[in-house]
Amino acid sequence: MEAKIFDKMYEEFREILISGVKMKILMSLLEGTKTSRQLMEEIGISLSSVLHTARELEDKKYIEERKEGFVLTPAGKIVGQKVLDLTNSFYVTGKHKEFWLTHDVDGIPKQFIARIGEIRNTEIVKSSPKNLLQVLALYVKHVSKAKELAGISPVYVEEFSNLVKKLLNKGAKIRLVISKNIADKVFEAYKKEADEELRKKVEEGNLKIWLIDDVKIAMTVTESFVSIGLFNLDGTYDFSQDLVSYDEEAIEWGRELFEYYKSRAKEVSIP
Repeated sequence: MEAKIFDKMYEEFREILISGVKMKILMSLLEGTKTSRQLMEEIGISLSSVLHTARELEDKKYIEERKEGFVLTPAGKIVGQKVLDLTNSFYVTGKHKEFWLTHDVDGIPKQFIARIGEIRNTEIVKSSPKNLLQVLALYVKHVSKAKELAGISPVYVEEFSNLVKKLLNKGAKIRLVISKNIADKVFEAYKKEADEELRKKVEEGNLKIWLIDDVKIAMTVTESFVSIGLFNLDGTYDFSQDLVSYDEEAIEWGRELFEYYKSRAKEVSIP
């Protein structure tokens, strides 16, 4: 079905994507009305080139010229947004190509893959032979400041359990979606560490846990930080590197990813 749609729309698709100027005009006008001179200065081409390309986009009903300048039509807003999404997607995969080539992305649902450009402002934190705990150290540094934390975990990490206890004692609100295969270890650690104060925090609802059959991504999101970890292609979890970001758009992407998995998991009582 997708191939038939592509064949039908190929020429129009090609006409936009082979022209960097058309793509830039469409993306620029997503910000609002702009004159030809504003587009010329922003894109860095001659005025005649702007006008020529704008006329071609007008013929396709993607933009129209008004007294105050060029604007996107409703169809142009849709196409312009998709051009921007495609550009950002290429940017994300190109920026960290080795990471994406060596990790399993099946844990990222299709609708979040489609929005992968929203995490374009991420950096890779990677442990080195001289500092095997670099990823964990940075993670603890940022997460320890959290007032709210939402996390997805397919693997058990003892240091994370200790961190959760410290956060709860500080009054943080924590929500976790964990894989069923680590549930016993998580609850065993809780029973071992739980004192009266910690149990009180749990009873007050500061810690909530959902179980899910299987998950192929680790993710933590706080009010100011998001961290994403993936499995290697051989099926082992990669503890040596994370994608991290402090960008609000990436953080929101992480929050929505958590809600996606939470909606597919079952909340459990903490023993």
